[in-house]
Formats: sequence, structure tokens, C-alpha cells
Amino acid sequence: MKNIILMFLVAAIPFMSVAQKRSNNKRSNAKMGEMTKKTPSAYEYMIVKGVESTTPDAEKLMDQGEVTARAGAPGDVRMKSMIKSRYKHFVRFDTGKITPEQIELNKMARVVTHMSDALNAASKLGWEFINASHTSTDEFVTHYYYMRRAREKK
Repeated sequence: MKNIILMFLVAAIPFMSVAQKRSNNKRSNAKMGEMTKKTPSAYEYMIVKGVESTTPDAEKLMDQGEVTARAGAPGDVRMKSMIKSRYKHFVRFDTGKITPEQIELNKMARVVTHMSDALNAASKLGWEFINASHTSTDEFVTHYYYMRRAREKK
């Protein structure tokens, strides 16, 4: 008798699972919410990328003996020479799309002498500084400045 009841219960499991009520929602998974269309961000974002040469032009033109003497100089002298040296900067403004404003900023970027010049130019156009990061190698330091401004209402 126990075997018959056990077989009946095992055979009834598929019938019980089919008999469960199905939801009328259009969702395929009960845990997932319905997809809604999101509004665009209230801000526009821009990345100012600057590459700085860590070896000044004057040092490149020196003969090898002077470079070696400078490398062996005390720490204070080397730090002062780094501040006084003229390093090259290459700057690029990237907003993700080509606009007349970005074209003008990139034309201006050809003549900047420092990353602060690039930040000042962008802030005059309403861009706000958010964050910065950098990566460095033996010859170059790459600066990334992240900026935003409120999106214009259309």
C-alpha cells in the first residue's frame, strides 16, 4: 500500500506543477521589473587628455656629460631644475562628439603651454572640473581631467 501511494505522489508532481496559476503580466521573469525608457543625463561630460614630456628640450640638447652631472646632483638642485625646465604639453579635448565648440577648443589646445591653460579655457565655456588622474612612464606623464557641465534644455 505504501508503494502505491508513493508512486501516485511521484506521478502527481508534474500535474501539480502545471496546474499552478500563471501571471498575466508581460514579464517573463517575476523578479525583473518592466523596462522603462530613461531620460538622458542632466550633464554633458568631457575628458581633457594631456601628455607631458618629462624630459625638457634643453636637456635633450645637452651632451651626455652634463646630463650625467645633473643626474648626480643633490635632490634640491634636481627638483629646482625640473621646475625651471620647459616641458612640452600636448592637449586634446574629447566630448564624444564633434561640435564647433570642441573644434575651437582643440585648435586652442595646440598653443597651450600647461594643463592649467587647458582647464582655464574649458572653465570659461562653463565646464566644471570633477576629477583627475594620471599615468606615467619614463618619458611621459599622461593627465586625464574629467569635466562636466549642465546640459542645455531644448
